[in-house]
Amino acid sequence: MNIGHESSKSGDIQPIRGPQRTMAISEELGRLTRALREICPPDGVISFEYKGALHLHIDVRRLEDVNNIESMLPSLCGGIFHGIRRGMTAHHSFFHRISSLVSL
Repeated sequence: MNIGHESSKSGDIQPIRGPQRTMAISEELGRLTRALREICPPDGVISFEYKGALHLHIDVRRLEDVNNIESMLPSLCGGIFHGIRRGMTAHHSFFHRISSLVSL
């Protein structure tokens, strides 16, 4: 084994890059959730879903909360929430759902 020969070429070898910030998406969703929690009632359920695009779902019990959230959501986080719509939740009767597309 020629150690001197290998060490002279070591300048040509590039280190293998490890994963960069693997938690970046989780951190961003956490930041959005904290901002959304400010406008939601304590028992509101906030969730995100990805199906070709990122969707936000907020489930609340009172229709009054739906109206309040719908009015504040478009201006929250620099206007990244759009296409806001409402409906009923699939697995929680007595809950109303506000859904939105999220543009990051």
